[in-house]
Amino acid sequence: MPIVYDYRYVIACSSLPDEFKREFRKLARGKVNRKYDRRTGADYPVSPETQCYRVAELLDGFETLRAGGFALQTPWNFQGKHLSHLIACWRAQEPTWYDQTKLVHWRQFLLWIRKRTLLALLNSTVRSEASCGHRTPAPVAVVPARGGAAIPVLTYDKVLSALTEHRGNLRKAARALGTTTRAVSQTFTEDSPSEKQLPSGIRILT
Repeated sequence: MPIVYDYRYVIACSSLPDEFKREFRKLARGKVNRKYDRRTGADYPVSPETQCYRVAELLDGFETLRAGGFALQTPWNFQGKHLSHLIACWRAQEPTWYDQTKLVHWRQFLLWIRKRTLLALLNSTVRSEASCGHRTPAPVAVVPARGGAAIPVLTYDKVLSALTEHRGNLRKAARALGTTTRAVSQTFTEDSPSEKQLPSGIRILT
């Protein structure tokens, strides 16, 4: 059975508050599937797998901020102090943090929320540390960032469990999983779930 990458499911699995997740999902909708190239000024499509990695990396950063005492109500509240805290956490975890792929995702996020000043700050910090090497700053109190974000994926077993719980109702199962009926259907071998793939007595309701 296939696995399905759906950024909505990644958001639903996050331990962040529901209000924040709702606001983040609104922000990501229509943006997470595109990538802006600063060199060409063009937008390019982003694969579902990369969308999930991007969302997971960003949410992991917001969880790091929450652990550090920053309880943002919405991603739009992201400010310079939050970026500085994340950089300190990344630096504490890995001296060559400026070479990590996560920065690609955070640059895109800063474009989403139209914080070009913060994008310039991030880029200048990266250039400075990459060109002259990292110099240990004065000690700061940070919660070290965790070692990479986990990527929750939709699987047949997870979807089957939700469908069974909701007596074959696709809409209710999708809502419970925080995803779409299309994503639920994609976890089956066919375009839509077949009743023969469900436990006895369960039929598909759309």
